[in-house]
Amino acid sequence: MQSENLTVKYLNKSKIIKLDPFMLYLQVTPLKSAETVTINCIIVKHALTLFYQLKPDTQLALYGHYNARHQFVITKFMVRAAVQTLAS
Repeated sequence: MQSENLTVKYLNKSKIIKLDPFMLYLQVTPLKSAETVTINCIIVKHALTLFYQLKPDTQLALYGHYNARHQFVITKFMVRAAVQTLAS
């Protein structure tokens, strides 16, 4: 299991898979890719926090690994927010 860093853009597609523990599925696309590649991601740890912070076309920095189903399992994340969002 090799960990990777990804800088991605949220594609406005998310789905709640489980409520206990809260498991979230989302689709993202890499920022520095010429092709439109879609990456399927799953997050459990701090999933509710990410779900609250997601806005349309949000840029994310993700850290995690790929599982056997070729889904990116997020272990850490950072949401790039606009200055107006942080000030309010």
